[in-house]
Amino acid sequence: MRIFNAANLLSPRAGCRYVILAFGRCGRGIAAEHRRKAPNQMKEAEIRPRELFDRYLLLSSQDAQALLSARAGFIDVPCPACASPDAIPAFKKQGFNYVLCRACASLYVSPRPTPEQLLSFYRDGEAVKFWSSEFFRQTAEARREKMFRPRAQLISKLAGRASSGAPQTLVDIGAGYGLFLEEMKKLDVFHTLVGLEPGPDMADICRARGFRIIQKVAENAAVDDCSADFATAFEVLEHVFDPLLFLSGARRLLRPGGQLIFTTLAASGFDIQVLWDRSKSVYPPHHLNLLSAVGIEMLVARAGFSLLELSTPGELDVDIVANMADQDKNLPLPRFVSQILACDEDGRRQFQSFLTHNRLSSHIRVVAGA
Repeated sequence: MRIFNAANLLSPRAGCRYVILAFGRCGRGIAAEHRRKAPNQMKEAEIRPRELFDRYLLLSSQDAQALLSARAGFIDVPCPACASPDAIPAFKKQGFNYVLCRACASLYVSPRPTPEQLLSFYRDGEAVKFWSSEFFRQTAEARREKMFRPRAQLISKLAGRASSGAPQTLVDIGAGYGLFLEEMKKLDVFHTLVGLEPGPDMADICRARGFRIIQKVAENAAVDDCSADFATAFEVLEHVFDPLLFLSGARRLLRPGGQLIFTTLAASGFDIQVLWDRSKSVYPPHHLNLLSAVGIEMLVARAGFSLLELSTPGELDVDIVANMADQDKNLPLPRFVSQILACDEDGRRQFQSFLTHNRLSSHIRVVAGA
């Protein structure tokens, strides 16, 4: 039932000649010299070091068990992407049921905690406290360089193309510690920068950095909260109870003709398809919605947006699978995937490029018009 498997990549339709020619330098084993960082390419360890990330996952697991004690109040939901009620069981992880939509192949948790339960989970959970006090603090500058700065540069280009010369406003949904807003401020593209951040501690940090903050969730956004030319939401969609309500709220923050740029995790991506229930990206109840590329297209249309771009510019799929294979020597992998991991650094990088250009990375970016 999964979208991706190795045989699909070797079909003529998927570009067999490209795969064979581009990855012919394989088969030498996973040696330390092959693990050297390629120029300008992000590595998983830079933004989520294994020891820190595993500690975060352990705390998340403990928080999840506390939440499961209230599972009697969980709610069955249709597909968050296409609204189809036709789903089949995929697997259970940490006591939460993941199901697979038959219509669009999105992967999601159902039944799931209520919005109120999720709010309490994120407000009081030990994992969130650890992320705020330790994880983010220790990785903030790496994330600024590898994630927030490139995002700001991308948004600057999009704003330049759409500019009529009038002052423009940007609202960042899920502003967190304000690092993205800081990078946008350095570029001096927008007249006004606004953050939407429901967490009181993070909202205060953003205000201390000089930004106007709307302290609420996007689902509760009102038309008079903001009239932005651009809205951004990075890695938020997978966390929310109802992605449709989330995108609808984001649309209310935009003026007519404005653009929403969001990123999220995709179940149709290589590393999630390969690792499946073992994937660290599949981690409930933080990641409730792992939608497919097709499902995201449908969701964007349901929310009243026009789809301007859907791409998968991910850099980490192969690295994530390789790191899991290093960590678990008994990890079952398809032979084709093992062959990719045996490539040298250049071969892996070219395969990652193949995934990126064929919408097969698990990191999805969407540009949508209001």
